[in-house]
Amino acid sequence: MTVSRDVLESLPQSLYRSLPWAAHTIDSCVKIVAEAQRTNNPRRVRAWIDFERGMPSGEEILGTLDNVLHQMTLPGDAFADRVKFANKLRQEALDYLRTSGAMASAQSTLDPHASSLADGLVAALRLHDPFLADHSELTAEFATRLAVTMGLDDATVARVTLTARLHDLGKMRISRSIMNKPMPLTAAERDEVQSYPTIGAETLAAMPALAEIAPLVRAQREWFDGRGYPAGTAHEEIPLESRIVAIADAFHTMTLARPYRKAYSTNEAMAELLAGSGTQFDPELVTAFTAMLGYRGRIAQSA
Repeated sequence: MTVSRDVLESLPQSLYRSLPWAAHTIDSCVKIVAEAQRTNNPRRVRAWIDFERGMPSGEEILGTLDNVLHQMTLPGDAFADRVKFANKLRQEALDYLRTSGAMASAQSTLDPHASSLADGLVAALRLHDPFLADHSELTAEFATRLAVTMGLDDATVARVTLTARLHDLGKMRISRSIMNKPMPLTAAERDEVQSYPTIGAETLAAMPALAEIAPLVRAQREWFDGRGYPAGTAHEEIPLESRIVAIADAFHTMTLARPYRKAYSTNEAMAELLAGSGTQFDPELVTAFTAMLGYRGRIAQSA
């Protein structure tokens, strides 16, 4: 299905009259659906949902999407393929709306003081290193979505979010020349780098509103098989929140270019997670994470 401006112009005016939103909202939906189909990437619909957050409800967002999909999948060439893709697109939108709603519900349970403190700490991290701050926020998005997808309670989801946002706080005390060193670290440098979870935990423990997540930040680099640091704990001895953040952190970090290596493709990052399942990472969480991203426990066929 190739969609162009011609498709926009061919949509019946009754479609625009039947929906209680501006024409540009429908146009933007058509464009994002076309792009999603062209790139074979149903997740592109999330960009449109985020853009149209002003709509009163998820039901109305789905209503607009359903009307546009109906008009764009009328019988014709490759009808079965177009309908199959439209169904994937709608399911992606539905899953994203459900996850987003659950995330918002979880965040509403946060202590306002804790949330305000976390915002301030992330702002300080941004001044120190914008890259780390952006990474922390995106890690929090992945980790929170995983926690929500797993059906965890709101309080646990909120702890996952805070832990992920602040997991790199201790790196503010580590020399940036060491953090960005493009060559193997010396033993002393490695020890300094590996101290950051403890430094972050000690900082948070001194703040009553955030003290609850201090042990979760401390445990973020523990390995499922017990070969991590700083304590060498294993399996369920590692807090669930820390195990979730470890996967989200590793995945996002691998997909970023660093001074000492190229960025991994999505396939390569997923391969590394799967290779570390049962050793570095909790295997059940790896399965949940890959399913959440649409891989269903296997390596995707396209990067």
